[in-house]
Amino acid sequence: MARLTYRQIEAFRAVMISGTTSGAANILCVSQPAVSRLLSDFEATVGVEMFERHKKRLIATPEAKFFYAEVERAFVSLEHLSRAAEELRGFSMGSLRVASMPAMSVEFLPTLLRRFNDVHPGVSLSLQVRSTQQVADLVASQQFDVGVISGIQLSDPGIDMTTLADSRLVCVLPPGHRLAQHALIRPEDLEGEVFVSLGTEQDLRYKIDNVFEQAGVSRQLLIDTQLHYAACGFVLAGNGVSVVDPVTAQHYAKLGLVVKRFEPRIGYRYSLIFPRNRAQSVLTRGFVSLLQDELNALQHSSNGLFDML
Repeated sequence: MARLTYRQIEAFRAVMISGTTSGAANILCVSQPAVSRLLSDFEATVGVEMFERHKKRLIATPEAKFFYAEVERAFVSLEHLSRAAEELRGFSMGSLRVASMPAMSVEFLPTLLRRFNDVHPGVSLSLQVRSTQQVADLVASQQFDVGVISGIQLSDPGIDMTTLADSRLVCVLPPGHRLAQHALIRPEDLEGEVFVSLGTEQDLRYKIDNVFEQAGVSRQLLIDTQLHYAACGFVLAGNGVSVVDPVTAQHYAKLGLVVKRFEPRIGYRYSLIFPRNRAQSVLTRGFVSLLQDELNALQHSSNGLFDML
């Protein structure tokens, strides 16, 4: 079988992105007939029909979509190599790519990365916000240097995981709430309150519910959301109370949210993951050190609101 050429794959990718040969021609800065020839040669080489022709549009077949996913992975690697070459040419200081769950990405990590950049000017920074499983996938594929996730157990052979901090959930109340002067909130204090729950797909939801069930406390479960910062947004708007992770709560406290220590303790772990079988760069180690320092500072500034074990 003849070998695929890079130009053929480029043409295929451009057609998948644009949906037409004319659109692909604009992307590649070539003529439309040139794209058509490349696409025809590509399909002949692969030996599989990749597109159904409908008037002027090309409809990708399932085989095309499968192959496109592989092409995109390859292009991500090529872009990474291209960036590395640019850094060598420009004598820059490299790059740091961080993937994180949403809870740490509202304010904490952007502020931390700004401080990191002050220490390491010229470093290229990337922060991608994804679900914990998506973060794990990005790190396992070695597209990112480090991932910040909630402390669920992952069994991916492509990653190494370490605990960043063991903390606890806190109670959040709207401004002016009847419990705003309490130093400590217990389940019985929230009897009858409208409660903003985390999504049912999260194990944490069931841990929180179990605490209230064990205490025999009834809440009005009228609102649920997947994300901690969305729960804080609901509470800040006066739509109930909730129990969320402390880093997100601290951000919303600056906006007026009332944050209180909650008993009994519901643990919440922050973890770091790294690509397995790849040494951590100096930049990655520096970022992790700064991250640990900032979490320690946050603990001390909270006046005992939450703990970091």
